[in-house]
Amino acid sequence: MQRFRFLSAAILAAGIFAAGSAAAAKDDYRLSGPYTHNGLAVYLIHRPEGRDGPVPLTLGEAMELGAVRVLETGDVEELVVRNTGDREVFIQAGDIVKGGKQDRVLTVSMVIPPGSGDIPVGAFCVEQGRWEGRGSETEREFSASTARLPSKAGRIALYYRTQEGSGAADGGRASTMERSSGRDDLQGRVWASVRETQSALGGAMRRSVADQRSRSSLQLSLENEALRTALAGYEQALGKLLEEHSDAAGYVFAVGGGIYGGDEFGSAGLFRKVWLRQLRAAATEAMASEGEAVRAHPTLAEVSTFLDRASSGRPATRPLPGRVALETRETATALFTQMSRLTGSWVHRSFIAR
Repeated sequence: MQRFRFLSAAILAAGIFAAGSAAAAKDDYRLSGPYTHNGLAVYLIHRPEGRDGPVPLTLGEAMELGAVRVLETGDVEELVVRNTGDREVFIQAGDIVKGGKQDRVLTVSMVIPPGSGDIPVGAFCVEQGRWEGRGSETEREFSASTARLPSKAGRIALYYRTQEGSGAADGGRASTMERSSGRDDLQGRVWASVRETQSALGGAMRRSVADQRSRSSLQLSLENEALRTALAGYEQALGKLLEEHSDAAGYVFAVGGGIYGGDEFGSAGLFRKVWLRQLRAAATEAMASEGEAVRAHPTLAEVSTFLDRASSGRPATRPLPGRVALETRETATALFTQMSRLTGSWVHRSFIAR
C-alpha cells in the first residue's frame, strides 16, 4: 500500500497543491480535513479522478430489492447469503442484519457474485436471549441491513474472528489478552460492547435507548427515534462531504481527539453509496463518548502516520467464498484488513486503532 500523502489548508491556500500533485505518483493518495462536528472529526482519503471501479449493490440495497436473502443455519456464528440477482453484492464487516432468531453482525467483508447459491458468512450475535422470531418477523431469515456496528471494541473482536484457523497475522506475537482463547470470549466481547454502547448512549441522551421488544437488541436501539434525531446534526454537518469531494474513496475518523479507525474502498462510487451508514456509526460512537477527556483533533500528519503503520504489519492471506481473498495485518497500534478479488483488485480496506 502506498504511503498516504497529506495536504494542509495552508498549502492549499498557498497554491502549492497543483505542483505537489503533478510530482506525485499516479496512484498516490492524499488526505484532507479535519471536517468536524461536536467531538467527531472526519478525514477523507482521496484518489485521482477517474479511478472508479465497479460499484456493486450494498447488502442493504440488495435485501431491500429482494435480490439477496440472508438465512439462518441453526448455528449462531454462521449465516448463509444467497444472491439470486444479476449484480454483485458487497458485504462489509460490521454490517448488522435484523431479524432471524437473533440480530447478528457480519464478521468479514465479502463480494457475493450473481447467482451465487448459498455462501456461508461468519456472524456474532448483537442481541442476547432471543432464539425465535420477534413479533411478525420470520425466524428463518433476516429482513434488512440498515446499520453498522458502532463500537471499536466490537470491531476488534470481529477482526480476531478472522484469525481463527488461519494463523496469526503477526506471526504469533499478539498478546494473550488480544489473542482470544476461543469464540465464546470474542462473542462475550461483542455483547459487552453492545451493553457499553447502549449504556453510554443512554447517559448521553439522558434516556434509555433499549427497546421493550428486546432490550438487548443493538439494532432496535439504533432505530430509537430520539437517537436518530440526535444524529441528524452530524448528518447535516458532514453528510454532504462527498458532494464536494468526488475523488474521495475512504475516510478516517477520530473521537475526542483520538483516532478510532476508518475504511477505504476500491471504488469511489461504492464509498458514496455507504457513506451515510459509515457516518452514522462514527457519530454514534462520538455520542457514546460524550463526557470523556477531549484533546485537539489529530493533525493530517498523525492520520497519515496511523495509516502507514496500520498497513505495515506482516500479512496473512486466506481465500473466502465468492472468489475473494482476505489479507490481515497487525501492529502494536492498529489492525488492518484488505478484501480483494482473486484477480488482484482490492475492494475494501479497514483500519482499526488499538
